[in-house]
Amino acid sequence: MRVRAGFGIAVLAVTAITAHGLGRNESRAQAPAEVQDAPASIPLPEIARRTEEVGALLRSLEVQLPPNPHVKAIEAEMPELSERLRARFEWSRQMVETRPELGVVDTLVERWQAARLDLRSRMEVLTARAVWLEQQRARLIQLSETWTRTRADARAARVPEPVAARIDDVRASLAAAQARVEAERTETLLLQERIARELARCEDALALIGRARQRATSDLFVRDSLPLWSLHRDAAGGFVQAIGTSLSGHLSLLRQFVADQSARILMHVGVFLGLAMVLLWVRRVTRAGPAWATPLGTIFARPVAAALILALLASSWIYSGEPDAVRTLIGVIALAPTVIVLRGIMAPVLAPWLYALAAFFLTDRVRELLIGMPLIERPLFLLETLAAVVAQTWLIRSGRAREVAAAFGSSMERVVPALFGLGLLGFLIAFLAGIVGNMSLARLLESGLLTSAYLGLVMLVAYRLAEGLIVVLLRVRPLRLLGMVLRHRAVLEYRAHLLVRALAILGWLAGTLEYFRLLEPVRAGAARILAAEVSRGALHLSVGDVVAFVVTVWAGFALSRLIRFVLDEDVFPHLRLSPGLPYALSSVIGYTIVFVGFIAAILVLGVNLDRVTILGGAFGVGVGFGLQNVVNNFVSGLIVLLERPVRVGDAVQIGDVQGEVRRIGIRSSTVRAWQGAEVIVPNSMLVAEKVTNWTPVDRRRRIDLAVNVAYGCAPDKVLKVLAEVAHANPDVADVPAPQAVFIGFGDNALRFELWAWTHRLDRHMMVKSDLGVAAYAALQNAGVAVAGPRYDVRLYRDPETPT
Repeated sequence: MRVRAGFGIAVLAVTAITAHGLGRNESRAQAPAEVQDAPASIPLPEIARRTEEVGALLRSLEVQLPPNPHVKAIEAEMPELSERLRARFEWSRQMVETRPELGVVDTLVERWQAARLDLRSRMEVLTARAVWLEQQRARLIQLSETWTRTRADARAARVPEPVAARIDDVRASLAAAQARVEAERTETLLLQERIARELARCEDALALIGRARQRATSDLFVRDSLPLWSLHRDAAGGFVQAIGTSLSGHLSLLRQFVADQSARILMHVGVFLGLAMVLLWVRRVTRAGPAWATPLGTIFARPVAAALILALLASSWIYSGEPDAVRTLIGVIALAPTVIVLRGIMAPVLAPWLYALAAFFLTDRVRELLIGMPLIERPLFLLETLAAVVAQTWLIRSGRAREVAAAFGSSMERVVPALFGLGLLGFLIAFLAGIVGNMSLARLLESGLLTSAYLGLVMLVAYRLAEGLIVVLLRVRPLRLLGMVLRHRAVLEYRAHLLVRALAILGWLAGTLEYFRLLEPVRAGAARILAAEVSRGALHLSVGDVVAFVVTVWAGFALSRLIRFVLDEDVFPHLRLSPGLPYALSSVIGYTIVFVGFIAAILVLGVNLDRVTILGGAFGVGVGFGLQNVVNNFVSGLIVLLERPVRVGDAVQIGDVQGEVRRIGIRSSTVRAWQGAEVIVPNSMLVAEKVTNWTPVDRRRRIDLAVNVAYGCAPDKVLKVLAEVAHANPDVADVPAPQAVFIGFGDNALRFELWAWTHRLDRHMMVKSDLGVAAYAALQNAGVAVAGPRYDVRLYRDPETPT
């Protein structure tokens, strides 16, 4: 590797210029008054005070001058880092010379980009320190010049010897501090130069790998090896040498990864242990024997293996920039627990296919070590691919593909067989490409399909485990005590299962696209689509803005429904609130969240709120004329929710509509009539018109039953019978006590009324009917005649009419 002589100086110059001013505010705050606008000489009366200021400055500088822990760590790590990057560069150069496939090339690019980012962060730390040291150096030079002029003026003015000695001491202290600053500055600049050289090494490596990637991409559909029939026999010792070289390179990368990520590896082990403890507890719960746990016994029968799978899946979030060797090792480690767990949940007839896939995956990992030995690697590749073609054909022809699809759920019964068909086509293309010598395309297809199938199995295990965990968690403390779980467990399980399944499918799809190196192009294409902009005058609107607006509005509605659901099911039932207040609070909170979400969506859309205010004023005028009924109903709904003259559950009469209030919405309310119909009532009617609320605060209603008896019956006997009938009915309240009263004398009967109170508002008409039937029977048994209406009819005959 060549490093141009001026590269380091150029990097230092650019970073110094860009970082200039980082410590400007700090230096201004710490500098004494004379540094900002230093005079040619310090007046003699001010020498004593300025001496104290310089002393304070030097003491502060003495504290800040030693390198901070970050700079010390950079200085201590640079020798090892330089040697590591040098070895990595040599390894990358050797890998590029073997014309690797795209997966290996992209892994090299990721590693060198991570190294470059790390070096740039170190350079920023050193640049900030270099700028600060340069500022201190300039300040000390200026102070030295000022005190030198002051010494000359003091000598000319014949100041006392102690004063002159004090000036000389200050000059000596400034000279010593300046020497220390110069030394620290030199060390920092040299350290920057070393980092600049390593940055140059990163740039050279990325350029080298970039050319290799361009060559690999352009040669993907071009024959890059000899056909199978033209291969020459390799030397006997080349096999062992190639294996040793490949293994030594991978082991070197693994050792380096362990050294760099030791803390995260310990955290990873802790994650595995935590998951193992949780799954062991879940197995103990499912083995306790509840009916709902019977289907989960096979899923959690191997908790340690399941915990290992979940922990290895979390490696992509725990580590950053892990080399391809680490990813391969993680995949190999996860193979055994995946087979163990799947063996318990899949049909026994699919076990051979499961073992075959594991054997294919392991064989493919071994074959990758032999890429430099075409006489051995090529036949092994063709045998492996041909076996995969035979296995895929057997799965499709025998119907086993449908049984595999059943393991993923009913929604995948058509998708999985189609994927098997695509896999068969891919293996056939890889086999033919391997024969003719297009190994780049052949390896990419074959390894990608095997890895995709293996990743699908891992995601299936993760999905089944997550599904089982959801079932268990919703049936044990503390979640099972929640009201929303008690009343809506089935709905929560269904939606959680849909979410987990979607995440598993997305994870499999992302992993497959990543292996085929299509994930980044897909992201780039999606970014270009979202960045597409439509401009019309002052309006600039992109697809991404519209999508963000829609997503934000949807999120606002979803969050509103979730919060209202939690409040209604688990918060308000535990609070002592007056009737109707929980519904009012829930509705107001929901409207507020939706409104805030809409404002956030407008901001995401990029609309200026000042313009929105102006447009809102104009829109308000239009609303006042054109949509006044809608606004009237909306405001009336808010008044009803806040004032609560009518609440959900009240029995009301609005005009000719009688029924129970079921919902108070933004524009209208829903009243369920006693006949069963739902009547939509505008909210303005609840505010502006007469509304009869039969549901007072004490939730009681009086029943008035009119009774007429014939003249000649004893009124006191009738009153006693009616009172006994009311007391005997279980739906009649004891307080206030029922009363029977004599109303007066009718034309043909004595008029009585029975007043009875009931808490059964939902069936007060049935209570009145029961009282009427019981009163009639009791009066008949007591010998009291119930009077009916009597009419006197008189007939007149016309004398002129013949008889």
